[in-house]
Amino acid sequence: MIKQLLITLMFLSGSAIADKDAVINNLERFFGKIEKEDIIDSPFNGVYEVIVYNPVDSLLVSKDGQYIIQGDVVDLTTRKLLPINDKVKLIKTTLINSVNDADKIIYKANHEKYIINVFTDVDCPFCRRLHMGMDKMNELGITVKYLAAPLASLHPTAQSKMQKIWCADDRKLALDNYNIDKEVPNVDACDDPVFEQLLLSKQIGVTGTPAILLSDGTHLPGYLKPDALLKKIEKTLGK
Repeated sequence: MIKQLLITLMFLSGSAIADKDAVINNLERFFGKIEKEDIIDSPFNGVYEVIVYNPVDSLLVSKDGQYIIQGDVVDLTTRKLLPINDKVKLIKTTLINSVNDADKIIYKANHEKYIINVFTDVDCPFCRRLHMGMDKMNELGITVKYLAAPLASLHPTAQSKMQKIWCADDRKLALDNYNIDKEVPNVDACDDPVFEQLLLSKQIGVTGTPAILLSDGTHLPGYLKPDALLKKIEKTLGK
């Protein structure tokens, strides 16, 4: 079945000026600075597509700057969702790749075919389920690079635990041990990257974990079994 089209109209201002300045003036108070080159024509008459950076996203906005169209947009001829703007995916990829691998926890596949970056929360049950499939993911050729995204609203002690895991001499062992028996390493505090990675997750638009980012910037929210994950990667990136 086609997912029901959800359109939420948010009133922004009474201005009826049909130009990019009106869009910028109305959106910047909510989304920060917007450049005119990031306001482009969409497939819909009277609607712009606008790239915003805080968080990184693509919005459909009426050309008078009065309405935002939110939710899934379905092409009824193809029964497919409107694709994510390539620039949005490129920005997310660039941000992810700006994080040094030395600040991630990496489980490398011996015969690597694909690399995924995963924002994780050690107290998230679906993150744990994903982690328990690590051997299978690696066997399928999927390298997993973890970044920290502890969600304080759901797991108030996760950030401190993840800081200790990231400060351990063997981060992989520390993360494995926590997923198996909730063992938090007894280590001294260090200059860990957990908070910076949490801020990055918010900039990228992560609202839940696990959040899987493919090499092209595609964001796969939520848990997938290893075989299903591989099929999704192959369908998105090609075999």
